[in-house]
Amino acid sequence: MNPQAIDQARARHAKATKALASLEAATNFREAEEAWTDFLLACSTIYTKLEQGAKDSGTSAAWFGRKKKERKDDPLLRYLHFARNCDEHGIEPVTRRDDGSADHNRALPFNKRTNLRICKVNKVTGKPDGNWMEAVVHGPMLKTCTAHDRRYNDHCDPPSFHLGKRIAFNFPKDIGQLALVYLGKMIEEAEQLAC
Repeated sequence: MNPQAIDQARARHAKATKALASLEAATNFREAEEAWTDFLLACSTIYTKLEQGAKDSGTSAAWFGRKKKERKDDPLLRYLHFARNCDEHGIEPVTRRDDGSADHNRALPFNKRTNLRICKVNKVTGKPDGNWMEAVVHGPMLKTCTAHDRRYNDHCDPPSFHLGKRIAFNFPKDIGQLALVYLGKMIEEAEQLAC
């Protein structure tokens, strides 16, 4: 693995981290959409840099091939790839604007949310009937939506799983946090292959 590729991948990871922080700090839809686009592009470029850096080594090329397959098979990584391609090459939105929900009849500010645990209640007894579930009430914020790649007449729905584990909420912020962890580990693996 070419060390320059690792340095450039690290720089793109820093850009992705900054973009996700901007998404979390956004106070309106336009700021949030710009930050998400920046995040998607930075994540995609990490793959591009590492692919270029792996070309001169059979071991590195084989490792990168496995990472590309994992991106194809993992719902979260596949979604990020589709969303970036849709955003870059298409005109359809990769997020949708949601005006939010009420938290005990009070509106929450932009990009703020409150996590809750909810359970069905038996209409007759008034007692909990079933398993508790995670839920959220939120102010206006971006939500993920199906990413369409019209070049290949293909699409990808927002992910429900990543690395075999269920994703509680697939808001851009949640997906982004999981992606940053994964991509950081991928860069660490590439460092082990540096020549």
